[in-house]
Amino acid sequence: MKKLFLSSILFLFLIFIMLISYLVLFGFETNKFNNFVENKIKSSEANLIINIDKIKVKINLMNLNFFITTSDPYIEYRGNKIDIKKIDGYIKLNSFLSGNPQIDKINLVTNEINIDEVKKIVKYLKPSNLKKFLLNEVKKGKITSNIDLFLRNNEIENYEVNGYTKNLFIDKEKINLKEVSFIYSIRKNSGEIDNLRGFFNGLQINSGSIKFDNSKLLNVQGNLNSYLDLNKKNLSNILKNQTLESFKDFQLLGNIEKKFKIKFDQTLKIIDYKFEASGNIKKSKINFKNPNNYLFVKNKIKSIDLEKSDFKINYGKKNEKSFNINGAYKINNNSFQNFNLTHQNNLNYQKISIDGNFDEEIIIPILNFNSKNQVVNLKTELEVKKNTINLKRLSISQGKNNISLKNLYLENKKLIKFDNVTVKTFKKNKFNNDFQISYGRKIKIKGKSYDATNLFKLFDKSGSSNFLNNINKEISININEITNNVSETLSNFNLIGYIEKGKFNKIVSKGEFEDGKYLDISLRVDKVSKNKKLEIYSDLPKALLSNYKFFDGLTGGQLLILSSYDENNSNISLSIENFKVINAPGLVKLLSLADFGGMVDALSGDGLSFEKLEMSLEKNIQVLNLNELYAIGPSISILMEGYVETKTGLVSLRGTMVPAKTLNKFLSKLPIVGDILIPKEIGEGLFGISFKMKGMPGKIKTTVNPIKTLTPRFIQKAIKKAK
Repeated sequence: MKKLFLSSILFLFLIFIMLISYLVLFGFETNKFNNFVENKIKSSEANLIINIDKIKVKINLMNLNFFITTSDPYIEYRGNKIDIKKIDGYIKLNSFLSGNPQIDKINLVTNEINIDEVKKIVKYLKPSNLKKFLLNEVKKGKITSNIDLFLRNNEIENYEVNGYTKNLFIDKEKINLKEVSFIYSIRKNSGEIDNLRGFFNGLQINSGSIKFDNSKLLNVQGNLNSYLDLNKKNLSNILKNQTLESFKDFQLLGNIEKKFKIKFDQTLKIIDYKFEASGNIKKSKINFKNPNNYLFVKNKIKSIDLEKSDFKINYGKKNEKSFNINGAYKINNNSFQNFNLTHQNNLNYQKISIDGNFDEEIIIPILNFNSKNQVVNLKTELEVKKNTINLKRLSISQGKNNISLKNLYLENKKLIKFDNVTVKTFKKNKFNNDFQISYGRKIKIKGKSYDATNLFKLFDKSGSSNFLNNINKEISININEITNNVSETLSNFNLIGYIEKGKFNKIVSKGEFEDGKYLDISLRVDKVSKNKKLEIYSDLPKALLSNYKFFDGLTGGQLLILSSYDENNSNISLSIENFKVINAPGLVKLLSLADFGGMVDALSGDGLSFEKLEMSLEKNIQVLNLNELYAIGPSISILMEGYVETKTGLVSLRGTMVPAKTLNKFLSKLPIVGDILIPKEIGEGLFGISFKMKGMPGKIKTTVNPIKTLTPRFIQKAIKKAK
């Protein structure tokens, strides 16, 4: 009996185990729970209509509950059908045994649903940032979801949604997403997106992930990885509201990883954002529509190419921006050079640093420096505020050559101050510049050598720039040797003076040539007229006049320049005594046209000697007037006048040229008082020639006519000099 009882118990237990196992593994279908499930779901949402065909019941031993599941139910919410693939309802086992069954979780699996259908449902949910975002910013797409609804007392307490989305379009202020696909997981106050692909502001996304937190404000963060294949058109779409008109063509290939954080307010307006991007540029090319000239760079920069370059970008809502790029670049059709560029931009503040090689030709005329066929290393640090620029450091180096500047300050594009400038440059393996400029209580320029080859050319080209208007200081210059494009070297040059509003108003200076010859320069302000009075005396005129083609071929002599000038006008008187002219192109041409016999040969040999040359000039903004030039010598005398237009460079000169022998004979025939006589001696010939020179530089046309009678003005000058 006892054995039978135990066998029965064991049999019933096995039957129970088999039944439980069957319910766990397979469950059983019934329609007895239909009304219960339908009523429970409707009780949580009155506007929900649900019809269920059959329900399968299964037991979950892990959670001590059983769940009921149904496939393809018909569900309608406020007249909108919801395409549900399956519903699972989880019932606590103890509530079922107590006779008051309660569903604590509902799982819904949807078929693929158009996002427009989702919006029809979402609009009836309670207000939230997510709801507003879905309704206003999400334009279209398709979505599949696995939805878990957690209930308490038959009311939804929490939820979790998982699934995937494809062909999604989102447009929100500076965020534009197109053809987006991803898998997602959304909870009541948070969520995440993974395996993200699509287009972000026109940029293709190869992979990415996004997380958001909606507990207080909506915070979104994520990262995107993209392959860069940019041209002018799609770059313009990415950089919204920024024109690329300066680019003729733009191409870039590379990769980028972008991290971002975005914060929205309760109205889903962006209140803060931060973006970080890093990547590489395999190759790129930029062609400029209108190539520009840059200071000291000889050629216009028409194109810039990059390759094998890495970059990092950071920027945010609060104008915090930084950019770094390093790699290889080339300008125009030159070779690739290494570079590193960093740009930081905060509110009203920018900092730029550059370290790189540069193979475009650099020309600094004031130093007679040229980097032709050489690679120059350029280092610079620059800070820019509202109206202030601080060039903290500038260094140009190439071999032994080095030009450096420290802490130069500009305000409203005007120089305020600097610390110092150091210049060391070589020409033909010899120092041509070796000096320093320091800025303190006074400006001091001191050094061993300075190349002044182009100095006077720059003075002629200087305009009315107010770059130095804020400079009011004493200045002293001490240079051991000053060289130019002729053989004469000026030694022991010393100058003291004063600069007011960026211009000299006082100079006392002296320098020494070889053999006890000197250069003296003085400048003062006339107390009555307020004009500046400049005096220059030189025992070697060629050293000062070698840059002017008019004085080509001049040797020897003594030069005196007297000038009175103000801001707009200047009067200049120049005289040179006891000099020669050798191989002067203009004079050779005139003599050849005039056929003055042996004078051409004399000019190309030892040269033509002159006792004196006097010039009187007036200069203003529009024109340089040559009131008179008179030169007299043993072989020839010249009287000339004319003008040169400042803007166009047009030259217009006319004058008279007479051999000295003929002139002397003519003067000997003049009565003490009387009219000008025409010589009648047989064989005496013509007096000389009149000439005209007119045209643009390099295209001046010269005409020559013989004359038999000299002008009274020429005779007066000749008599005066003869006396």
